[in-house]
Amino acid sequence: MIHIVDKISSTNTWLPVYFSEEGDTILSMKQSKGRGRRGNLWDSDKGGAYFSTISRNHQLLPFITGISIAETLNDFCDDLKLKWPNDILYQGKKLGGVLCENLGDYSIAGVGLNITNNPSFSTAINLSSLDYELDKYNFVMSFLNHFQVMFSISSEEIIEKYLDFDCLVGNEITWENGKGVVKSIGIDGSLIVDISGETVNLYSEEVHIENY
Repeated sequence: MIHIVDKISSTNTWLPVYFSEEGDTILSMKQSKGRGRRGNLWDSDKGGAYFSTISRNHQLLPFITGISIAETLNDFCDDLKLKWPNDILYQGKKLGGVLCENLGDYSIAGVGLNITNNPSFSTAINLSSLDYELDKYNFVMSFLNHFQVMFSISSEEIIEKYLDFDCLVGNEITWENGKGVVKSIGIDGSLIVDISGETVNLYSEEVHIENY
């Protein structure tokens, strides 16, 4: 079931309380307390699409969600990229983001997408600037179809699909405690980075990429 509301505090907060089964989804036109990674606020003004869906648990859920968004948008955003672990980019600017949370016996996958809203930061972009009008309900339906298909393939195939959209491999990145060149993505979802000839695995819970 897809619940559609005009305004809510946070789709990721509301849905775990009121869902009845896997696949239940909520789409809101606006959030008053939208959330991003690490407890950051997510700009959620009217004009964007903000939705969450109840999912079975999967170690690569952020990747599954990002790929599903990218595949849904790919017909008209041919330069769309995914930035590990949760950013959706177009022409190097942020078009949206993913927030996945494990809640025990199930997980929740949340998405925020800029459509006609104008985020306050200069590194963002919206779909209206691409001269594209998106029907939010049909978009969510298409996303959910892609999303379900992703659970039928192996983790290796998920990573392979993700790498088709990846923007970090081959680039030097910096984070709080260092810098290095991204080599690949591990089967566990970690970022494999070369630091002066030594290979290390970075995990999304531990690092925030500052530049790339």
